[in-house]
Amino acid sequence: MRELKEEEREKVFKKLRIFVGDNLDAMLKENVLMLNQSRVFLSDRNLYKKCSQISKKQLISVGRVLGKFTKTDNFKITITGMQGMAKYGLHKVWLQDNGENNFLYGNNALKSHVGRVSENIPMNAGVFVYNKKDTPLGFGLMALCPTSYQKARSGDIVVLVQADTGEYIRQEEKLC
Repeated sequence: MRELKEEEREKVFKKLRIFVGDNLDAMLKENVLMLNQSRVFLSDRNLYKKCSQISKKQLISVGRVLGKFTKTDNFKITITGMQGMAKYGLHKVWLQDNGENNFLYGNNALKSHVGRVSENIPMNAGVFVYNKKDTPLGFGLMALCPTSYQKARSGDIVVLVQADTGEYIRQEEKLC
């Protein structure tokens, strides 16, 4: 387990800025990013300091998996990192009950499924998806600009899913 190199850090920051924007500084003030094999971990600074007595080769993980680097060396945020990012998220979308299961099966969120959205979400901005009870369900990219959202039909895609909590069941083997 080691700290990220500068090139790796830039790739991670670029992806995180899509979802947390300028809140990235606040997120990293409390946490540190570490790499083990191809997985990037988000760990509390104090916890990581306490683990300094364990050799880096023996240390398997500290914190939660934020994402991983693919074989082509791109960074992909996984669902396991959502809890660490959700409180710093800029944009939110709340789904109605009829769209919750659809979203959890990995399908995109349609206009008919959306209960409300936070104001002025630009197109292709990262959004966190919640149910009516403010439970985080996943995250994705906004597919519509604010002006076209009001004009959209009920079958139009609003959120392109990147990851959802249903992945814990569907991809149980890959997440471990």
